[in-house]
Amino acid sequence: MSEIFDTSAQYNDWQGAVAADNDVDATIQALLTDRGLKTDDEIVVGLTLYAGETYSSISAYLVKAQNYEEAKAHLAGSSPTARKVEIDGLTIHEFVGLFKRFSVAMSWQGFDLVGKELNTDQ
Repeated sequence: MSEIFDTSAQYNDWQGAVAADNDVDATIQALLTDRGLKTDDEIVVGLTLYAGETYSSISAYLVKAQNYEEAKAHLAGSSPTARKVEIDGLTIHEFVGLFKRFSVAMSWQGFDLVGKELNTDQ
């Protein structure tokens, strides 16, 4: 089975970007290893978070590699593979807490504000 790694909501009224800084002490890699969802020969290469009105879903994408350079080379290949794991029982608050800093920027559809300099009168 294949899928496109991207964001999507039902209507995509708001679109944007996300950035996060890894926490040194509590990392997503450690959580996955502790839960038996990641082996030592796998690298976390992607994460998705989906929140609906009544539920949320958090997934990690893993690649068999010894280091980040090897994982990056694998993903640059003609038909890259990744193992997708669902992270059950992790709340959105707990997920965000796995990062030292977490930032989301969204603009209403069609305005494409991400990366645009705005004078905000502040």
